[in-house]
Amino acid sequence: MSEPSGELSLGFERIVFFSDAVFAIVITLLVLPLTAEFETPEPDEHLTHVLGELWPHVLSFLISFLVIGQFWMAHHRMYRMIDKFDGGLLWLNLLCLLTVTFMPFPTSVLGAVQDEHHLEVVFYAAALAVTSLSIVAMWLYARSHGLLVAGLDPARVHGFTVGSLTTLGVFVVAIGAAFFGLLAAGICWLAMIPATRILLRRTSPG
Repeated sequence: MSEPSGELSLGFERIVFFSDAVFAIVITLLVLPLTAEFETPEPDEHLTHVLGELWPHVLSFLISFLVIGQFWMAHHRMYRMIDKFDGGLLWLNLLCLLTVTFMPFPTSVLGAVQDEHHLEVVFYAAALAVTSLSIVAMWLYARSHGLLVAGLDPARVHGFTVGSLTTLGVFVVAIGAAFFGLLAAGICWLAMIPATRILLRRTSPG
């Protein structure tokens, strides 16, 4: 026997609220490495010197905050076009949240990056690509299993699909670029911004 529509709606809202809470907590946790690494300056030491030594952690925090924020925006827009769920979607959403909750760790690793070593950047870039892949997989599953809002504009669906795949492609390319250092990978991540704008423009209602 199928669930009453009211219970189905409540169950769907719980998925969205739970996901939003996870994203919010993860973004908050990103700042912890900064507080952990900060040390009170010695009497003969300037605060600017101490803060200068923290710049890799500040940079990794800013990058992760912006990227996870973009992931949240994509997740939010995707679930505006989904109004049904099944067990498969629940598991894929949990997988997506798993990759998101993992992000504070590679962010901390990126903050310890050294000029002569690039494995930290590669590791971080791979973590971003996996998260992007999980979002794409969830969207394609919802699209192929009839979980989208009935009567949804096909152009809107196509736009979100193209935007998601484009973003994933940027993150995959960034893995290769990361072998050349943080600057090369950062250029790829910056390229994600116009890609996301295209996604937002194509999926905006009306």
